[in-house]
Amino acid sequence: MEGVDLTLPNSLKRRTPFIHQEIIRDILSRLPVKSLKRFECVCKPWQALITSINLNRPRLLYAPLSVNPNPLLSVDYEALNNEDGVAMKEVHCPAVVEPDTTLIFLGSCHGLVGLGMDGRDGLVLWNPSTGDMRVLPKPTLRKDDMNFHGVGYDPSTEDYKVICGYSDHLKTVIEVYSLKRNAWRTYIDLKCVNLNLQDLQGCYLNGSIHWIKFSFLRSSIISFDLAENRFKEALPLPDCGPGGSHELSSLGIGTTRNCLFVHSGLDKPNLNIWVMKEFGVRESWTRVLHIPSAVIGPDHGFDEHGLKPLCILDNGEFLMAYDEKCLQLYNPSTMTFRRIIQEDDDNSPIETVTYEETLVSLPVAEVLELE
Repeated sequence: MEGVDLTLPNSLKRRTPFIHQEIIRDILSRLPVKSLKRFECVCKPWQALITSINLNRPRLLYAPLSVNPNPLLSVDYEALNNEDGVAMKEVHCPAVVEPDTTLIFLGSCHGLVGLGMDGRDGLVLWNPSTGDMRVLPKPTLRKDDMNFHGVGYDPSTEDYKVICGYSDHLKTVIEVYSLKRNAWRTYIDLKCVNLNLQDLQGCYLNGSIHWIKFSFLRSSIISFDLAENRFKEALPLPDCGPGGSHELSSLGIGTTRNCLFVHSGLDKPNLNIWVMKEFGVRESWTRVLHIPSAVIGPDHGFDEHGLKPLCILDNGEFLMAYDEKCLQLYNPSTMTFRRIIQEDDDNSPIETVTYEETLVSLPVAEVLELE
């Protein structure tokens, strides 16, 4: 196993023991992102080593929409059972976000989060772990006209992209922002029309951004391929008994451990979650959770909001948003809910997005004035 020579002054180098690279990597991977950013300045070998580290620390960004979003709350959901409070920390918005601005999460990929702002057409690509940001040129589409959006990575060009789109019965207009080019391109699809997507925010996996396309006859997963810049409808939903997937009339989609998951519920008395264990294979759908209506009970109601699964924890618990007002953990072993965060204002909806702590940096670009 190769080691790393800590590039220090000669007087210290003689007394520095030989340390294997994997040991240093393991130590560094446990440090906070701010510390890692400082240690990048130690020497070029450390800079290369730190840049190559995959922190793989999943977090959830939480924002109540009716209050000042500075700061937001970043939740380490794998540490929610800790009693020392380290599971939650404050994250300040980019400087271009003015006070009392309602935020919209466009999506996330590899630790980068897309932000939209209510009443403005400006968009921001932001790394909440490092504070790096890029103000995007304005797309042609106005924010109020967008039917869907997402953030993803094109491995064929090693480029991050932001997707904004609009769809009606005549056409679908997709605008694609390239981080490398720092510019938008517009694509018009005359075949893929009248997209009825369950969630505006798509989720990224395997070079594509995915949404649920709702249909009274048969809903499906529709995917936007970031290399080809076009929609592909090739992923089936799980069969859920008599009647097939049309029973999944109210759905959500997300990712967990590099797998897609979908959930029913929202307007259903029962809540179910399926995970696609092998990407693109219908037979690999596996139901990992069933919560009957008797367990959900009157405390969670059966209204148009209901319970929305956000992520699946390593310990088998499920983090959910309830009624767009609070976060709850569900323990399938005890069949109980535990409230994590509750907004004081009953009329205050929340916005959430899952992301990973990462050291991905954004190239410096001219900060455009937001109008």
